[in-house]
Amino acid sequence: MSKDYCFATLGQLVKLAYDAFGVLPRKEACADDLDESQKKAIQKQLSRLAKEEGGLLSNLGEAIKILSYTLTAYIPSPEIMGAVGETFNDLLEGYNGILREEGTYLSKLDTIRHFVSLRAVPLLVISIQRSLLESRLPYSALKMPSEMFWYLPTFNEDGGVEMPLEKVMRWAYRESNLSQTQFHYPGKSSHSENFQCQQRLDSATRWAQGRSLPALPVLFKNFKDSFAAQAEHGQVLPEVMQISVLVALLVARVSTYLSKRITEIYGHQYLADVCQQLTDYTLWITEEVNEFKAEMEPVMLRQETPESAEFVWGNACYSYWNFFGGKLASVADTVRRLQEARPGMPLRHEVVAALKSKYGLFAVGLNLDLLERQSAFVIPDEFAGLLYRGFDLKKDPTTQMEQIDEYASAVAAHGFGEQLCWMEPWLRGVCHYRREEFEAAMPYLEQAFENAKYRAGKSQYDLVNQYVEVAAKNDNRRAFKKGIEWAQYLDIKIRWLRDDEPTEEKLDYVYYMLKMARYDHQM
Repeated sequence: MSKDYCFATLGQLVKLAYDAFGVLPRKEACADDLDESQKKAIQKQLSRLAKEEGGLLSNLGEAIKILSYTLTAYIPSPEIMGAVGETFNDLLEGYNGILREEGTYLSKLDTIRHFVSLRAVPLLVISIQRSLLESRLPYSALKMPSEMFWYLPTFNEDGGVEMPLEKVMRWAYRESNLSQTQFHYPGKSSHSENFQCQQRLDSATRWAQGRSLPALPVLFKNFKDSFAAQAEHGQVLPEVMQISVLVALLVARVSTYLSKRITEIYGHQYLADVCQQLTDYTLWITEEVNEFKAEMEPVMLRQETPESAEFVWGNACYSYWNFFGGKLASVADTVRRLQEARPGMPLRHEVVAALKSKYGLFAVGLNLDLLERQSAFVIPDEFAGLLYRGFDLKKDPTTQMEQIDEYASAVAAHGFGEQLCWMEPWLRGVCHYRREEFEAAMPYLEQAFENAKYRAGKSQYDLVNQYVEVAAKNDNRRAFKKGIEWAQYLDIKIRWLRDDEPTEEKLDYVYYMLKMARYDHQM
């Protein structure tokens, strides 16, 4: 079975993060690139994660830890790296949530687009604002470009796009009061000859023109060496400004990579739509966050020690974001009830105005915008009908293989063979299970388990539990542990384990109990 109709895998998601930050080992490594031990560690962990065997959670954690350690070598600031880490974790948890709750009938590309537009963008906006607020980075000495959305592409009237990395590089030149040439090749003249400086300038010219995108080690080395060369020529850029430039370059590198990938896969118009969505949401939420800052300013001025200020600020942020989340949930519930009362009808202007007055622009604007975007991903009636028909067959204890054959033919006839590739083997596995043919059930449940991982959403609860149970009944410890690992990752509760720590002793107990138990009545 191909992987064209499903969510992207964990391995693909983490590799995307490595690619975006630009720290993956390259075929043509440079002297300033990662050392061999770092390369081997990254390649090993990504390979393990891609196979999803031998400790899924531990491999995921190790891959993220290596990425974090690698980035810390470039930006040795706990506050900045903490903000980056929090945002990444929020996006990962959001992805876990959609895998856990929502199945998909879409192609992988459309499923990613669905996640980006309906989950990732709002998550990213909220997470960035929360991280900046809690870490108080806006109050630090770092200097960033004055343009509010410097980290997003700029779309020109002639149809051209200026990428964030290009914008940040030009900002760095302006802040240094140097031309691009004198920034990277200080003292350059018709009589000068410095191969290294010329090489830095040539590379920077390609990057600033958008002709290539450097790996992070190469990008940072170029700018750090340029700072050192400037100092040798009597122009020392203040250290805080150097750090500011490097931080901005890191953010711009990530944004530029993702923007280019979106354009390659989905086109220029979708990139513009994502950027507009990010812009709108950020403007809406900034208005509310600024109100919180204004309210807290006199409170913070009254604090007598840095320790008390940190304590008060942390508590205030915690309360604020709880309140903020409550507003989002209240608006979502209110809008749902209003729509149920008047199905197919848009909310009246006075109703929207009243909601904005009570809950704020962000909560209302976000919910209404996401509802409109969701309309582009309506589930086909034929798919829904076949899905529910499959569940009816699974629940019916009289279901026979002939009926499953007919069901499989209907699925294929409607062209949903890949989307529902997990349902038919599950039905066959259940049929054998009811006959106590556990050995015959195992290969079907194995196939259903693997195919459902990135397709079936909340339906995986019953399937994973049954897969783990039948693995135990077949003395298949490897499959048993694989099912437990996946359940732990998606927070699926396994019978007899539930929220307990999956120690070897506990797993032995679960293994024993599942070998003996039967759950026909819960199908």
